[in-house]
Parts: sequence; structure tokens; C-alpha cells
Amino acid sequence: MKYGNRPKMRIQRIAHSPITLVVALILCFILGKAAWGVYEKAAATEVRLSQVQSELVKLEDRHKVLASKVSLLSTEEGVEAEMRTKYRAVKEGEFVAVIVDSKTLPALALSASTTAQKGLWGRLWAWFGIGE
Repeated sequence: MKYGNRPKMRIQRIAHSPITLVVALILCFILGKAAWGVYEKAAATEVRLSQVQSELVKLEDRHKVLASKVSLLSTEEGVEAEMRTKYRAVKEGEFVAVIVDSKTLPALALSASTTAQKGLWGRLWAWFGIGE
């Protein structure tokens, strides 16, 4: 019995020594820190993934809008409609109707009536900014 327990006792003595416990604690700390770093990276990646997915949805919507505009501009009617809205262009023989709301109508009427009442010299002085 004496000889059978010696290796077992030696292993127990080494395992329970203070140096072994310190080394085990250091290894646990290093492994814990590495696991925490992986967890933080996974959490940051998850947040970034949700941001990128929302950006992808926005870009897909924008792609649909731009594709519809391109398909509209590939026709002659679409080009004409875009020119009419963007540059307020009209074809030959067409007229432009100006719709004035009731708030600006009295001011326009007043300026037109005062211009008509001034006569030639009054308009000339007003043009130079001298008279009222």
C-alpha cells in the first residue's frame, strides 16, 4: 500500500499547492476575459446587423422609386411630363393660366389701379424710384 499511493499523493500535493491555485485563477481570468470580449463583439455585430438591414430596406425602396422614374423617363410622355413640371414648359399654341388666390388678388388690383391712375409721367418717375 505504501507504494500504490505515492503517485496519487504527489498529484494531490501539486494540485492543492498555492502556486497551482494561482496559475488556475490566472487561467480562469484570461479565459473569462476572452469570453467577455467575444460576447461584446457579438453584441456589437448584432446591433450593426440591424442597422445595415434597415439601411438595406431604405436602399431597396429608393431603388424601386428610381427604377420607376427611369422607366417613366424612357417614354416620350414621361419626358414631356417631367419637362412640363420641372421647367414649366408649354407646347406651341398652348396657353398658361395663372391662378391667383383671394389673398393676393386685392394687392394685384391695387397696384394695377394705381399704375393706371399715375399716367405716363407718374409711371416714369416711379420707374426711376423718385415718386410714389
